[in-house]
Amino acid sequence: MRWRNVSWLPARPWLGAQRVHIRPSGAGLAFAALLLALWIAAVNYRLGLGYALTYFAAACAIADMLFASRNLAGLALTATPGSPAFAGSPATFTLRLINRSTRARHAIHLAVSDAPAAPQLADIAAHGETAVSIVVAARQRGWVTAPAVRLSGSFPLGLFVAWCHWQPEARVLVYPQPEQGAPPLPLPSDNARPATRQAYGGAQELAGVRAYQPGDPLHRLAWRQIARHDGEHLFSKQFQPAADAPTGSPRGSIMLEHASLHALATEARLSRLAAWVLQAESTGLPYGLRLGALTVAPGLGASQRDACLRALALHGLPPDRAAP
Repeated sequence: MRWRNVSWLPARPWLGAQRVHIRPSGAGLAFAALLLALWIAAVNYRLGLGYALTYFAAACAIADMLFASRNLAGLALTATPGSPAFAGSPATFTLRLINRSTRARHAIHLAVSDAPAAPQLADIAAHGETAVSIVVAARQRGWVTAPAVRLSGSFPLGLFVAWCHWQPEARVLVYPQPEQGAPPLPLPSDNARPATRQAYGGAQELAGVRAYQPGDPLHRLAWRQIARHDGEHLFSKQFQPAADAPTGSPRGSIMLEHASLHALATEARLSRLAAWVLQAESTGLPYGLRLGALTVAPGLGASQRDACLRALALHGLPPDRAAP
């Protein structure tokens, strides 16, 4: 049984490395065997220098045990959650190791408990701090808590290994994985609301004509231009807000509705809505979200995107996974 998996050494949620455990390393056990051999030889041959060498080596081992423990004791530990991630991608946590003492800390190994990844090595100067990032897999949407980490070190001689456990109090919000498609699914257009005359206070003016495109309203056909070309080509009128219309008015918006995707499974609905949110944001089309009893008004920008994705990430989750 491995020492760090013993049931009476669980991970602790403290904010400082105060409870430090220590044990001999492999090199320390070999050194102990060497000390025993030296002591037996000194006793059998009555060697005064043998006694002196044995006791001096034992004193060095005791000093190494003390310094290995002090290398971890008293560290202050804090955690900072990273940016939200999408399901299926890694979530990043930033851990800060703060040294408030006058002695430097050397060769501290930080590893995620029960993880096969190689540990990270950190040195901390006196009255300094070091930031270490750990990455965990975000397999499902919702809140993902930071895993327990193990800090260890065998500085200075490597005869003893000191370690402690820490459970960071940090979480990362994981958004639903956007639906992947080639080509991507088009945005819903049946509930699009183009900018109307009322949106500009009833003031719009003709900006010109352009070639007819499928989907243009029939009442916008430019019959005079069509007649000039003997009906061989179709043209549509193009309008713009009048000069006295308020600036920054929306040119249109869509409402992304969860109920309209009733043919899909729950997670598939959320994945498609997440893909639509990202697509609408990238194209600059104002969008809103209707998710059960929750309605997000149409808008545009990073805050609008984050609000919609957050609502999708926490939709239908139990309280223990949906609480911030």
